[in-house]
Amino acid sequence: MKLEYLPDGSDMCPLVRLYAFTMAEARSLHSSFCSLASGSLQSVQLSDILPVEAVDGCSITFIRGERDTGVMQRGERRFEVELSPAGWEQAAGRTESFREGALACYDWLIDEGDIQLLISPTGAW
Repeated sequence: MKLEYLPDGSDMCPLVRLYAFTMAEARSLHSSFCSLASGSLQSVQLSDILPVEAVDGCSITFIRGERDTGVMQRGERRFEVELSPAGWEQAAGRTESFREGALACYDWLIDEGDIQLLISPTGAW
């Protein structure tokens, strides 16, 4: 899986995108989101659950919180995503099609706030 921050270049920017992944990697991501929703995980860094090619040193941590804060920039290329249990359930639902083999589409995991989070097997949107 590749992880990249795109500060500009499109009307949808700034955005963080997860792309170039396999069905198995999508299943792992889905499982982590389900664990955040259920409370069996409180936080997890993407690189701890998947082999990640971090473009330009980009990193992202997923956090279970009380509210849906969304994507927050914590450094030049360091990000955190804080969602409530219901928010993680929604993010898990948005990964369903990818873990089942829909590798020709994309979805916005987080589309509110200043920075959006895109999941796209090809990187396109």
